[in-house]
Amino acid sequence: MNIERKQLIELCDKFLKDEIQKIDLSNFAWNCIASDEIDWDENDEIISKTIFDWDNEEIKFPINKINMKLWKNRLENDVDELMDYNSWNVHIEKQKEICGKYGSNWKPINKTLNIGISENLDLGTLNGLRHRTKKGEVCWFIWSGEYSEDDNFFQPICAEHLMQRKPKLIDYLGLDAGFRFLITENGYEDVWFDEKLLEIEKPNR
Repeated sequence: MNIERKQLIELCDKFLKDEIQKIDLSNFAWNCIASDEIDWDENDEIISKTIFDWDNEEIKFPINKINMKLWKNRLENDVDELMDYNSWNVHIEKQKEICGKYGSNWKPINKTLNIGISENLDLGTLNGLRHRTKKGEVCWFIWSGEYSEDDNFFQPICAEHLMQRKPKLIDYLGLDAGFRFLITENGYEDVWFDEKLLEIEKPNR
């Protein structure tokens, strides 16, 4: 039996439709590796990487729907974004680059820290600001669309979990207190220092 990309893509679709579970993918991958009767093109690195990923969830990437869409995209388009969505450390150099570009000290946060986000975070324009706080308190607030002063506008999310929703945002979380950013999905970027943020205790427009 020869494994091709189209078969792996079909498995991705089945998982996304809840027709199979992650144990089915793990068993499939293990059988591919262990069986002498299953083979694939060794020159196709994407096939090998995908099978290895599914067989080694504990050391690679969690088998979930977010990552399954990324595996499918890699199989279909040779675009690999799995590290961006799953590895905090791959964003560190980009954080330093952005800080240097806009004259900020690099002030990284712990990936377990909560971030305040709006519910409509999936809109095309993203705004973020960081204000001065005590250690362990929420310092970053990020939103899309119309800003609101409503007490429930921002909801907490662990920074590491935010990475699985909007990995691009992690690149900006090394900016120092007082900095703001505005980015769009089409690549627009604006970062600036707002001294007023150092004088207030909650986010403000």
